[in-house]
Amino acid sequence: MNTNFLRDFTTTDIEASDDEVPSSWTNLSDILKEVSSYVRSVNTSWFSEHQQLFKMKTDDLFSMEYTEVDFAERLYNSIGFLGRNFRYRDSDEFMNLKYFIQRYISDATLRLELKFIHKCIEQITNRKIEGVVIDTMGVDARIKSILSIYHGRYHTVGFSDLRAVAIDMTPIFSGVCRSTDSEAMNIVEVIDEVKEICGDDVHIYTGNGHSTTKISAGMAYLSNGVITAGRFHYDLNKSLGPKKVSKLKKNIVLLNKVGKLLKTEPTLGRVIAMKKHIYVDGLNVQKMVEDLGYLILKNVSRTGMPIDEICNAVERSNHLKKKTRIVEGSRTRVELDQVELLLKSGELILCIVGLYHLLKGWKGPLSPINFSDVRLILPA
Repeated sequence: MNTNFLRDFTTTDIEASDDEVPSSWTNLSDILKEVSSYVRSVNTSWFSEHQQLFKMKTDDLFSMEYTEVDFAERLYNSIGFLGRNFRYRDSDEFMNLKYFIQRYISDATLRLELKFIHKCIEQITNRKIEGVVIDTMGVDARIKSILSIYHGRYHTVGFSDLRAVAIDMTPIFSGVCRSTDSEAMNIVEVIDEVKEICGDDVHIYTGNGHSTTKISAGMAYLSNGVITAGRFHYDLNKSLGPKKVSKLKKNIVLLNKVGKLLKTEPTLGRVIAMKKHIYVDGLNVQKMVEDLGYLILKNVSRTGMPIDEICNAVERSNHLKKKTRIVEGSRTRVELDQVELLLKSGELILCIVGLYHLLKGWKGPLSPINFSDVRLILPA
């Protein structure tokens, strides 16, 4: 297996020590303005694509009422507002964003902007993303009801953030994961969005044991041709057995049809991950997909990839994302209908800061995606 993508994994240190004081600070508001201008200069179709997306969202009933400059200014201010988890009442400036956010900001809008920023980072670094890390983290939110969702694995009341980051810790995907979900239930949709943003060069993903199950590995390969690696919570020393291998070989056409179906309807991945028996013409398709995943994981486990170092790095990236948002007593204040926007805006802030550092000629052992010299909030 080709592991050239590991050249991007240069360090697990993504942030300087809190004791180090930078020679100068840069306000996030200034970074947003500079990066906004640069992204638009690199992507000549930036505004037209946002206009097209808005028309599609409104079924061509409305047209955009802003010029390119005004729309860009409000979009990036909204990303800063949502990603840092401010309230509208925190500033008169934020009150002026309320209408814009309600009308123009959506999951698709933020995903499109993330795609533009990744294109800029790719041009500067001259590197394409070939491998990603998938992980989840529990997010404590305010308890507003006795029916609040409790996450059994993370022991948090709130929601879970399902993330995908590149091997060099550049954020790619973020979405809400239900407390009862496994990563396998969402893996097809996650890989689809990762490829939408990064292109078809992505060919491997890694993660902790929860995101590298056998069924997850089988579905990721069949739907997108992506290989699964990572930490495992089960024994991979056992042989699959000649009968099972023979059955897989005889039913390659059927497995390919399953992959095409998953590619067309990614939500079916949830069904396959939840069921143990799904029969087609007397064959248990779910079991065959699981056996295929086992073969993939078994072969990848022999390559000696530095999985522990990669997983430690993504934990630091998770910690860095937590720093972007304001919390009250360790709890995140957010309305349920804005959780997806909060999570994606947080990833965008990380990418924007990383792109800004690259534009300034970032050099050093640390990742450019860090807040070592960035002032996220102006002191009172």
